[in-house]
Amino acid sequence: MEWWNKREQKDKTEIIGKFKTMSNEQFGVWLLNECKWKCEIAKDDITSIRFSIEAFLAFTNQDSKEEEEFKAYVIIDESKKLIKMKILTFEELLRQSHNCLELKHFQKMRDKHLKLELINMKDNIIESDEAVKREFENNEPTFKILWNPLQQPLVIGKTKAIKNALVVMIAISEYEDNNKWPNLESAKDIDINNFKYIFEQELHYEFVYNEESKMNKDDVNEFLAELVFNHKLHKNKNQYDALIMIISGHGDEGDVLVTSDGKYVSIDKIRSSFNSHEMESLKDSPKIFIIDVCRGSNVPQSTSSTQKKGKQGKEQNNIHNDNGFLMIWSTTKGYQVGDLSLFSESVKNTVVSKYKIGYPLSQMLREIREDIKKKGGGEWYCVESQDTIDYDISFQQRKLIESFYFKYLKRTIDSISHFYLVLIFFEFLKGFRFYFYYLFYFLLECLSLS
Repeated sequence: MEWWNKREQKDKTEIIGKFKTMSNEQFGVWLLNECKWKCEIAKDDITSIRFSIEAFLAFTNQDSKEEEEFKAYVIIDESKKLIKMKILTFEELLRQSHNCLELKHFQKMRDKHLKLELINMKDNIIESDEAVKREFENNEPTFKILWNPLQQPLVIGKTKAIKNALVVMIAISEYEDNNKWPNLESAKDIDINNFKYIFEQELHYEFVYNEESKMNKDDVNEFLAELVFNHKLHKNKNQYDALIMIISGHGDEGDVLVTSDGKYVSIDKIRSSFNSHEMESLKDSPKIFIIDVCRGSNVPQSTSSTQKKGKQGKEQNNIHNDNGFLMIWSTTKGYQVGDLSLFSESVKNTVVSKYKIGYPLSQMLREIREDIKKKGGGEWYCVESQDTIDYDISFQQRKLIESFYFKYLKRTIDSISHFYLVLIFFEFLKGFRFYFYYLFYFLLECLSLS
């Protein structure tokens, strides 16, 4: 109605106030007899005015509802999209996230048997209404779409979860003959930190490594001997459920580690020292070897995938038949590997991002291969794995409080044991003192008789 449209906002507010608080009859009387526009309004106009007010209220209520929509952002494969949620629930967030997907995303889910999961910018999984509401406490709530296998973990048959591994790293970065064996800065500065971050800081496993970057052949042998003795591995008194051995440095044909003095240490010999015959206490525990060394002098090319396949077939004849071993090489037999730290960096990123959602190690290795291929310098690497296990492996974070109490209890028991040993020793001396008195008295009696 033209009359209603000509009214100013403050006048409309006054009219609406009367309209909401009065009955239809009272509102009509007010318009005709009391309001300041009574001279402009006829009785026949009241119905049209009421209709205009109702239409105006319906329109403004719709606007207010639209203003109450909750805005957030969803990141899909590095593409950031705006979503508007009507209510703060996980179901609504999931619905709006699916609306952002394109045809290629649905094809990807179908072909690779993937499901959509949502995480926040701190990589925490969002799966409840409370978690959604917490994110909207931020100025710009943002979620990331994560593609996960439809079933986790995606394994066939048995699987073993590692919770208390002993992780050992031998990293040699300094060499005496730099003309033949140049120093490896990446092994010293990057590789150790990458693996230490995975196993010590993230998974809270016990991590042991050589602090000196220079190790001769005798040093390596002594390091391994002390490892077995100090950690009581022959009886596995610390109840490790896995051994993870990482070897980084120069290598050569025959699968050897080159030490700082240019001598060779057989990697197969190191591995066999932990088999079920030599280390029976670990016979039921997985033993994972991660080896980042050269395995020959051939320079890899970017089209060396057929060579990789042939080398894998030949390499299988040299694998020991002992059960429980998983050997992971950064390259195939006969090839050099670059001093680029791509391997350790990819292992770190993949393990840290995937173990929390149940990825088995075999699946992680596939993703590590794909990740390295995409990066510059990736042609230097061709990740190869060989195993004698009949199960898959997953990592679980060790609880810090359990680790603390275990160590505290162990120290307490050791202290009590030492206390009682000292007490027994003094009791022995006290008893010996009485025997000494008796002997002295006996001698005096003998002298007096003589």
